[in-house]
Amino acid sequence: MRANLLKKFYPIAFITIAVLITVSLLALTESITRAELESRQDQQTLEMLQEIFPKASFYILEHGIYFIYDNGRYEIGYAFYAEGRGYGGKMVILVGLEDKETIKGIIVVSHYESWGYWDGLLEHNFFDQLIGLRIEDCALKRYGGGGGQVDGITGATVSSKAVVDIVREAALEKVKSIR
Repeated sequence: MRANLLKKFYPIAFITIAVLITVSLLALTESITRAELESRQDQQTLEMLQEIFPKASFYILEHGIYFIYDNGRYEIGYAFYAEGRGYGGKMVILVGLEDKETIKGIIVVSHYESWGYWDGLLEHNFFDQLIGLRIEDCALKRYGGGGGQVDGITGATVSSKAVVDIVREAALEKVKSIR
């Protein structure tokens, strides 16, 4: 009786064990492949990072944060992508930090702001205000109670606010993950 019971459940147990082993091997292969792909130096990413960190020679990507290194293999900063909504839609910004408190620079990778508003930001060097700014001070001076150190651009206030909010919120979140 016992032998019949074992014969009945043997195929089910065998298939279950085979599936578990296969799934485990697939998960291991995926994690190794992902680590390999993330470790490769994407030239376009490196070039954008070098706009913010001119001395950057390579980076390591960990948990969505680029750890930037110079030729001497010294860590010179951090960078990450930040996303949020502007006046016209989604905005993607590459944010560089020189340390856990200070913004080194930003690059707006994509946006859907109208060109009239965006040109106002460019013409008034709006983005230069963020360079060297402490993360906590990355807010407009006169919007929603003020307290920030950034001058908004008249006629592009919503776009100005969107940029500083996206940068500040992402930076405050990401610095928690920096080792």
